Amino acid sequence: MKWLQRVIQAWQKARELPYLGRSSFGMAIAVLVVSMMLGWHRTHPDDAVGVAIQQAQQAQMDVPRSILVLSGVLPYLNLWVTLGVPVLLLVIWRCWGDLRRLMLPVSVACGSVAVWAIASDLVDYIAHSQMTEIGEPPAPTAFAFKLVFIALALISVPFALQYYRRIGIMERYTLRTFLHPLVFCFVSFFTLWIIMDLLDNLKDFQDSKSSVGDVIRFYLGVLPFIYTQIVPVALLLAVLYSLTRMSRANELISMLGTGRSLLQVLRPIFVCSVYACMLNMVANYYWAPRAEGNREAIFRAMSQHAPDSIMASAIMFHNEQTQRTWYVGTFPFSLRSGRERLHGVQIREVNEQGQPSRTIIAPTAGWTPQTGWRFYNGKELVYQNGVVTDFRLFPEDKNHQRVLQVPEIDETPWSIVSYALQADFMSVPEIISYLRAHPKASDDKLASFRTHFWHRFALPWQALSLVLVAAPLGVAYSRRGSVGGIAVSVFIFFIYMFANNLFLNLGKGGHLPPWLTVWMPHLLFGSLGLVLFHYRSQNRDLPSFKFKFSKLKPQIARPRNRSGDASLPGASAT
Repeated sequence: MKWLQRVIQAWQKARELPYLGRSSFGMAIAVLVVSMMLGWHRTHPDDAVGVAIQQAQQAQMDVPRSILVLSGVLPYLNLWVTLGVPVLLLVIWRCWGDLRRLMLPVSVACGSVAVWAIASDLVDYIAHSQMTEIGEPPAPTAFAFKLVFIALALISVPFALQYYRRIGIMERYTLRTFLHPLVFCFVSFFTLWIIMDLLDNLKDFQDSKSSVGDVIRFYLGVLPFIYTQIVPVALLLAVLYSLTRMSRANELISMLGTGRSLLQVLRPIFVCSVYACMLNMVANYYWAPRAEGNREAIFRAMSQHAPDSIMASAIMFHNEQTQRTWYVGTFPFSLRSGRERLHGVQIREVNEQGQPSRTIIAPTAGWTPQTGWRFYNGKELVYQNGVVTDFRLFPEDKNHQRVLQVPEIDETPWSIVSYALQADFMSVPEIISYLRAHPKASDDKLASFRTHFWHRFALPWQALSLVLVAAPLGVAYSRRGSVGGIAVSVFIFFIYMFANNLFLNLGKGGHLPPWLTVWMPHLLFGSLGLVLFHYRSQNRDLPSFKFKFSKLKPQIARPRNRSGDASLPGASAT
């Protein structure tokens, strides 16, 4: 085992080498400067920028100046992030345990990733808003909030490290006691969710001949959705476990004996819970609903053996203004970038008397803002008095392909597919685009989308309401008071889930205002948690409810007095 000891000694010496982290950081900067001098952006362009420029050329449009600027910036950001990952891991390995030395590299890494992510999203947004292939109305304000959430999620990491560095020893102990079960719950629930979903969909992966890398990338994309689902129960269990453990060891009483209030003792737990809810709001704004929608689209494509993920299938859309009925077999996700077309398209038009006037049947169809609709390799039927009078194939173009161009049709792919989308799987920008695309729709149709718009902001904070309820129930000043608090907390959790679904359905049905339905459970249970916390902070017993089913007082059964019975009249003497 001498070779193992030598490897360990070499590992320790490599970790203690002076200026290793700074020298690697300087080398990364030198490589970036040299690549800029050699014109790295010309030989290694960004893929998203290349697709946007190619899309503009195909549509015979001028490339936006902002995309041209980003085409010269993004390749260097990609290179910097690629070089920074191993450098960051090396620095963290050397500075692990020293928060003061760890602050600078973590701050630089988070800032670099934030700039890279914002620049990449800008390319996609500009391409889709100015050269979109589905006619989706842009939502610049919602996109600006998305960029703010990206920066907030990444830049908050050094602030979290700074908070842990500044707090005292007692608060660090409370935070570590809470983080250990919280991390365990996250890892356990993530693993269980993925294993259960993999067992359920393993046959689909096998039928589609997906590789191990495809499966791993698929579940990495679903992580934001899993996080939003397990945050409430993970925080609830972590709070109950940590506070119950500290109560049984009389650690809470000892902390309170130092002159601190209960709020000061539990402040690290509340701060960590708020941070987890903030990350939940960031994920639930865009990435979590999109991840779930992409998951359903991928499985839908696997079941139909389609080459691309399907956004929606078997769409039936009727426009009351134009009296035009559409049927679309499959609507692929790649239609946004112009790489795919609609499949199985049929259009039926009627005249003022309600009789059919024209029918267009095409295996594929495409749409651009400049040329409008183009139908490929199909046929057109013309009616008169409800009878087919003309049957003709599409005319051939220069490429010997039968194409029918109909620019006068007002519908866009987004107006067609949006009616088939569910608000449960739509992000905030997509919901806003839907509301702008269908301003004249009925209130019953829009109620679900308006409710889910507010639900995207309210859902992440339900975990904080549960923490406010569980914290006073988990605190016990005696050994026998913790089990009852845990049972009540779990019972309240199920009641909360029921109330949340109840109010959400009331809002989707249009029975209550959307903004009120999604926030009502938070207000009710949050207020209950504040009341319970007030009782516990004043060292008072929590209010209990006792039900009296009868006014009769129980009587104690006494044994019979046989000696007294013998003296009764009529008793026989022995």
